[in-house]
Amino acid sequence: MFKAMVVDDDVAVLQFFQAMIPWKDYGFQLTVACTNAQEALLACEQSMPDLVITDIGMPGMSGLDLIREMKRQSGHPRFLILSCHDEFKYAQQAVQLGVQDYFLKETLDASIITDVLERLKGQMENEAALRHQVEKMHVQASRSKLGRKSNWLFDFMNTPMVDPASWKSQLAEFGMRGGMDYYIPAVCSVYRYQEGLIRYSNEQTLKFIMDNALEELLHDEPNLIHFSYTAKELCFLFACRKDLKHNPYDQLENLFLRIQHSLSKTLKIHVSMLVGEMDNDILGLKKQFAVLLQLAPSHFFYSARPEIVKSNQLQSVQSGEELLSYYSEYADRINRLIWEGSQSVEPTIDDFIHFIEERRFHPVKVKPFLLKLLLDIQVKLTLNHPYNNEKQQHVLDNISHMSELKEWMSHSLEEAVSVMEQISKKRKKTEIIDAQSYIQLHLHRKIALEEVADHLYLNASYFSRLFKKETGETFVEYITRLKMEKAKELVDDPRNTVEGIALALGYDNKSYFVKLFKKHYGVPPSMFV
Repeated sequence: MFKAMVVDDDVAVLQFFQAMIPWKDYGFQLTVACTNAQEALLACEQSMPDLVITDIGMPGMSGLDLIREMKRQSGHPRFLILSCHDEFKYAQQAVQLGVQDYFLKETLDASIITDVLERLKGQMENEAALRHQVEKMHVQASRSKLGRKSNWLFDFMNTPMVDPASWKSQLAEFGMRGGMDYYIPAVCSVYRYQEGLIRYSNEQTLKFIMDNALEELLHDEPNLIHFSYTAKELCFLFACRKDLKHNPYDQLENLFLRIQHSLSKTLKIHVSMLVGEMDNDILGLKKQFAVLLQLAPSHFFYSARPEIVKSNQLQSVQSGEELLSYYSEYADRINRLIWEGSQSVEPTIDDFIHFIEERRFHPVKVKPFLLKLLLDIQVKLTLNHPYNNEKQQHVLDNISHMSELKEWMSHSLEEAVSVMEQISKKRKKTEIIDAQSYIQLHLHRKIALEEVADHLYLNASYFSRLFKKETGETFVEYITRLKMEKAKELVDDPRNTVEGIALALGYDNKSYFVKLFKKHYGVPPSMFV
C-alpha cells in the first residue's frame, strides 16, 4: 500500500479527496491532509509519502516551493499539482520539477484522479520491483566480496607458506593501495557483543551490517582494509611507510576513532581496537594476527570502556591461580543465598565480579565456572532442562564484557531465588522447607534429627514421618545425599585431602566417610574423576 498526502488551503478540496476517492481500491492510503506547506513538511519528518497532491497557490510557501523542498529532502515522492490557473508558466515549472500531472480545480473529477492513480500505481510497483532487484543484486555482490575477503584471511592464517607477490596482488584487488613497504595489523572487538546480537537478532545479520558499514566508511581509504574473522571480531590491515616525519600510528588511530564514532552513531555498536606492530614480513604479520586474536577477547573483557590500545602496552596480569579451586566457596554462598531467600543477590554478585576482576581470570575459565554453578543450582531445584542449559551455554559464549556477565548473573540468581520461593509456596508443610533450609546451612557438621525437630518445635517421631512423607526420603538419606554431593565438589579441588573433606562435612571417621562415598558413587574419593 502506497502512502498519499494532500495539501490545499481549501478545506472543501481536502474533503473531496477524503470522501470521494476510493484510495484503497487503487493501492493507496491517504495518510495525511494538510492545509499549508509548513504543516506538510512537519508531517514528512514523521513519514515521507509516496505521492503528494498539492495546490500551487497557498499562503506562505507555494506548492511549487513545497515540491522543491521535499525533493531536496528525498527523491522518493511523486507529485500531482492542483491549480486555479491555466497558465503556461505554472505548467512549465511543474514539468521542470518532474511533476507527474497537473489538474485544474474547475475541472476536477473523481474519475480523472482515479485514472491517474491507477497509472501511477503500475509505474510505482514496477519501479519498486526493479529497485528491490537492484538492491538484491547489490547485497549478493557485497556478500560475495565480503565472503572472498573472509576466505582470504582464513587461508592467510592457516597456510604455512605465502607467496608475497600473490599476497599483495590480492590486497590490491580488495582495494589496498600498492607501493607501501610496511603494514600494521589490528583486531577490532565488539564491546558488549551480546547486546548487539539482541539488537540485530542474529550473528549473521550483525556481521553483515558491520561489514557493509565498514566497506562504505573505508571506500576512500586505500591504505586500510578490513576482513571479517567472526561476527564478534574483525581484522584490519593498514599499509604505511616508515616515515620519521609522519607517525603512521597517529594516522591509524584517527581512522579508528572515526570508525568507532560512525559505528556507534549509525548502528549503536561500540568497538575496541587492539593494534599490532609495524612489520614488512608476511609471516611476522600472520603471527601477529594470531596473537592479537588471542589477546583481544581477554583484554577487552575487563576494559572499562571501548578503547584503542597497542599490543605492546598490554601487561600480562592474568592470575595463575586455578579458578575452580574457589568453586566450593562460591557454591556455598550462592546455596545459602537461594535457601535463605530474602537476601539481595547484588552483594554476592558484586563480590564475585570484584574477585575475578582483581585476578583477571581468563574468560574461558570464568564462563565454565559460572555455567557449572548454574547447572548445580538447577539440579538442586529439580529444574534441569537440557534446552535451557544449551541456551544458557550459548548466551555465556556470546558475552564479551564483564558488565554483560554481571547482568547475566543477576538474572540467573534472581530467577533461582524466585523459583525457590515458588517451590516453598507449593509445599503443603512449611516445616519441611524450614528443615531443609536449616540442614543446608549446617551441612558442615553432624546434624541429628532431634536437633532439627527441636528447632521446629516438633516431636521427633512426628517430624521423621512428616519428612519422609513430604520428601520421599528419610532424614538420614536426605542429609547423606546432600553431603555426598558437596563431597563431590570438594574432591574436584586437588588441594583437598580425603581426611580434610570428611572433617569439613562433619565426619570424624574417615573410613566411614569413604564407605558412604563409595556406596553413593561406586568408587572411593581417591579414584573419583
